[in-house]
Amino acid sequence: MSNPQQGAWEIRVNGGAKYSGVKLAVEIATVPEVEQTPTGRSQADELKNIATWYSYHRSRLKTGKAGASEAFSQLGSNMRVGYDSISKKSSVSYPIPVGTAGGLFQGANRTKWFQLLHDQNASGWTPLRSALRRTGEYIKSDAAWGPVGAGGQAISCRQNFAILTTDGYWNTNDDDSNFSIGNVDGVDGQELVSADGKAKFTYKAIAPYTDSVGNTLADVAMYYWKNDLSSLANNVPTSAANPAFWQHMVTFGVSIGLKGNLDPAVDLPSIVNGTKNWGDPVSPNSETPRRIDDLWHAAVNGRGKFVVASNSDEFARSLVDALATVAARLGSASNVTANSTSFQSDTRVYQASYVSGKWTGEVAAYDVSSAGVSATPQWLASNKIPGIRKIFSWYGSEVAGKGTFAAVAPTAILARENGLAVVTGPDNRDYLAGSSALETRNGGKLRDRDTLLGDIANSSPMYVRDTETLFVGANDGMLHAFDALTGAERFAYVPRGINWTQLANLSDPQYGHHYFVDGPVVVSTRVQTPNKNYLVGALGRGGKGVFGLDVTAPGSFAKQQILWDNTGDYAPTNMGQVLGDPLVVTLNGGKKGVIVSNGINSSTGTASLFILDIADGTVIKELNTGVTGDNGLSAPRGADIDGNGTVDFVYAGDLKGNLWKFDLNGAESEWKIANGGAAMFAAKDSGGKAQPITAGVALARNPADGKIWVLFGTGSFMTTADMTNTDIQSMYGVIDEGIVSRGDLAKRNITVETTKDGRNVRAFDPNRPALEGGKKGWVIDLDKPTAGERIVSNPRVTGTVLLTASLIPPTTNTCDAGGTGYINAVDVFTGTSVKDPYFDSNGDGQYNDDDTVKDENGNDLPVGSIDLGVGMPTMPTIIDKLLVVGGSKGNVGTVPVNPQGGAARRLSWREVMGD
Repeated sequence: MSNPQQGAWEIRVNGGAKYSGVKLAVEIATVPEVEQTPTGRSQADELKNIATWYSYHRSRLKTGKAGASEAFSQLGSNMRVGYDSISKKSSVSYPIPVGTAGGLFQGANRTKWFQLLHDQNASGWTPLRSALRRTGEYIKSDAAWGPVGAGGQAISCRQNFAILTTDGYWNTNDDDSNFSIGNVDGVDGQELVSADGKAKFTYKAIAPYTDSVGNTLADVAMYYWKNDLSSLANNVPTSAANPAFWQHMVTFGVSIGLKGNLDPAVDLPSIVNGTKNWGDPVSPNSETPRRIDDLWHAAVNGRGKFVVASNSDEFARSLVDALATVAARLGSASNVTANSTSFQSDTRVYQASYVSGKWTGEVAAYDVSSAGVSATPQWLASNKIPGIRKIFSWYGSEVAGKGTFAAVAPTAILARENGLAVVTGPDNRDYLAGSSALETRNGGKLRDRDTLLGDIANSSPMYVRDTETLFVGANDGMLHAFDALTGAERFAYVPRGINWTQLANLSDPQYGHHYFVDGPVVVSTRVQTPNKNYLVGALGRGGKGVFGLDVTAPGSFAKQQILWDNTGDYAPTNMGQVLGDPLVVTLNGGKKGVIVSNGINSSTGTASLFILDIADGTVIKELNTGVTGDNGLSAPRGADIDGNGTVDFVYAGDLKGNLWKFDLNGAESEWKIANGGAAMFAAKDSGGKAQPITAGVALARNPADGKIWVLFGTGSFMTTADMTNTDIQSMYGVIDEGIVSRGDLAKRNITVETTKDGRNVRAFDPNRPALEGGKKGWVIDLDKPTAGERIVSNPRVTGTVLLTASLIPPTTNTCDAGGTGYINAVDVFTGTSVKDPYFDSNGDGQYNDDDTVKDENGNDLPVGSIDLGVGMPTMPTIIDKLLVVGGSKGNVGTVPVNPQGGAARRLSWREVMGD
């Protein structure tokens, strides 16, 4: 370096296949001191950078180690990872250590893996074909040395991935000098059938997969993709990019520095239409760019991805992207929403979902009829994000902090000065607003996004008929408003209380998941708030508090419609992460209010009910139960007992299992906790252990005697510990008659648990015409088929039926990655089976004995629980006689239902608000 005063020099070395390194000598003594170089960094910093480059990046081997270390250091512990050296001649270098922690990438397994990586030496040979075949044979094997191994477990849905990295063209050594596998991608495959028989697949030798050359690296990848590698059931998860439901291997290819003749960014369509081809990487036997093309071809055949990385940062980003693809799962934890309760020509259901790993989200609209839900969405919101967006926010404590996101976003916080993707605040702000200019795929360093819409995990779409608008929160930091007819985004709002520092990390290629706007959204009707639609939203798991917007005219939303924002540091003291739906009410006295339970993780850990003015968010009253210790109040439900249109009582449960009744009669000063400040009921199992109430309650008035019933379920699914919790949870119906205990309730049972018409079903105790004398309700323990079942979504009363969605979390090393669960239907006032079949379980359009199961005494019982194959179900919606439900698998399930009691019975409950 002859003139270092000119600034830092970037040294690029583009060697051949056998490049080993570069020698760098710097005469420090002859370099005069300068305070700053043109890069803005000091000379000392530049010399430090050079030293770092020399130690970790000066050769492609060191580049590979540095990039792999950076990428795999971000990998979680829920995957199994092995290691192999390309030049290894026999078994894999480091098989998945199934005997230790099940082979998971944690503890000693993780330490050993990194040790092997950094101990790796270079070799003069690059036998990629035999290396990839060795990996495929390893995955295929059920021997003791394979991925099942001693102490391991064969799992039919397990996905297998090979990430093949190289700094040169593949060649041969003694291990594969006579390599032969044939022209695998040039021959059609055998028909494969999924475990449930619903899917079939036969590989066809067509472009872009096939070629006319045998024994290529691409043939190896195709062999282990198109052939079933195990006799286990074919139920491997599929995706749009990879339809393989059989046991197979996906291949990713990463080339460090070397490029082929073809350009992966633009040439695939030409290969598909035949204007270009893969070429011949085998003959003549020389190391040519065609062999890099063959690595790309292998990734195409193996349904993976291919990347050329010129430095350790690019290499790390390519691995991070590959690992994100490995981790990607479609899921949903929000409720399906419909735009109608009856079938019309434009009846639709809306479902929000997410893809884990990539952390993208989707809102899809599906046409629905009595025949079911369309398989093809009418629109996808991710395709409808406009080029010029209307995004608003509020930053800081002053009203002047309201405005467009471009004007008020805190760019100083959004700047990132460290990591793989340094970015200025303005550039990061633009990225968050939708600019893709600096994404990796476009030559920048920021995280690539498949869609601009962030993952939608726990926020359920809220449909507003008045304006044909759909509202939902997403973990891109925004509440989104979509046109319900077209899917176009109308506007978005970034609440001021989100974690802005974490939001800045959304653009980092190594981004891990964070919650931002993940809570419930409710919107008042123009009957509740005359001539106005007020939206109240919560951050949910993304932060404390709630916010309010005027969404009367969503198409012309402006900063003036940001009414109030009590989130983050601006949330009331006892308000935590609000997970339950707020309740819009008319208060006694005529004021329009919103009732909010304080949720989890408040600063005091208490359970409180907040009554807010819906127009300005001020706290009118807080009713604190005084029960603390990591407590929190769940979703409220209101009752108008005297029928004058104002709320009289509010019911809600807490994390300690207490059911509370709040008295809002009279003046504000008279509002109080009923029953002398005591809980009206404490949910406990048969052994006396408290059962948390994390969902809302349903209310019903019994027309026989006018008594109010409170219906709810117990259980929690909020923490890591909840995943494996097997405490017995229960479903309850409790009469509001003062303080009630479990001993006052009639015990009901799950009497049948079986399979019918291809579905898991259950039945409850035979129907009773009335509750036993002296009893104040009923209880059903959720103890069949397994402990750990729980209810964490709001119950619903329809006719004489109580509907609940219960979930069973996935267990370790099983294929129910999305868990399982049931939609349950019992008689509201007795807790027994409904009188007539409710589910048309066999789908024949009739509700008769064909929709029953027999108990141990031979009695026919209506199917009372049904697993609709959606994983862990959310609360269903009902359109005419069709029940529609989503779940953790990201799909939709349906079943016809019999509306027992129907509208005539519901008229008797008109005093119960929100029913």
